[in-house]
Amino acid sequence: MTTPAAITLNPAPSDPVPTGDPRVLVAGDETGFSAELGRRYAPLFAEFYEHPFLAGLRDGSVAPAAVRHYVGQDHQYLTAYLRCYGLGMTLAPDRAWAAWFHDKAGFLLDDESHAHHAMCDFLGISYAEAQTTRLAPSAQAYVDHMLAAGRDSLGVLLAALLPCPWTYIWSARRFWLAERATTPGAIAADHPLAGWWEFYADDATGTVLTDQRTRLDALAADAGEAERRRMERAFELSCRHEIRFWQMAHSLESW
Repeated sequence: MTTPAAITLNPAPSDPVPTGDPRVLVAGDETGFSAELGRRYAPLFAEFYEHPFLAGLRDGSVAPAAVRHYVGQDHQYLTAYLRCYGLGMTLAPDRAWAAWFHDKAGFLLDDESHAHHAMCDFLGISYAEAQTTRLAPSAQAYVDHMLAAGRDSLGVLLAALLPCPWTYIWSARRFWLAERATTPGAIAADHPLAGWWEFYADDATGTVLTDQRTRLDALAADAGEAERRRMERAFELSCRHEIRFWQMAHSLESW
């Protein structure tokens, strides 16, 4: 599977990429299971980044109705993601793992909504007004996939959960820190949507991703071949669900 030019994996000799460049998805010297997955499914990350919905968040042209649909659906999705942390605690082999899931749940409950609030500022509505009680088909399919992974193994669950933070954080850091200045029509730092990008581009959020990748690598190192295949499949499907989630918002998908 070839890597699209839009994703920088390894710097070409004629076009060096500085160390720590936000455009880099997987550095050339990275090893481990998650690095393998990143290289193998780099085209899905590119598709995620280039989707019209995310492109509209970059230049502010995104349809307000699509943003409102996204916020309501993502709130429900993240509630399911929180339940997956609960499933993770049941699979935790020790108190250290249980504490990790407890901490991640706290982050989700206390911090993740900041990105949604930035979108609501863009819409000029309250967060409560953007809520919905019913998942659209694509959002429901993603939730079902994650919950099924939580009934497999700890490794499969973490593999299914990883694409959500990875696609968002990598995309945000790529655009906000590396490409915004050269992107025609890109939103300014005082645009209402800037808070969405800043949240996911923040160094602290990146640390969350690094930690999760490290843990997945450790689980994969101890897993057998069959479990590793299930882990990879769970990761791939979550990447595809992430793209479908954009499309769900973009098309105002409903039943």
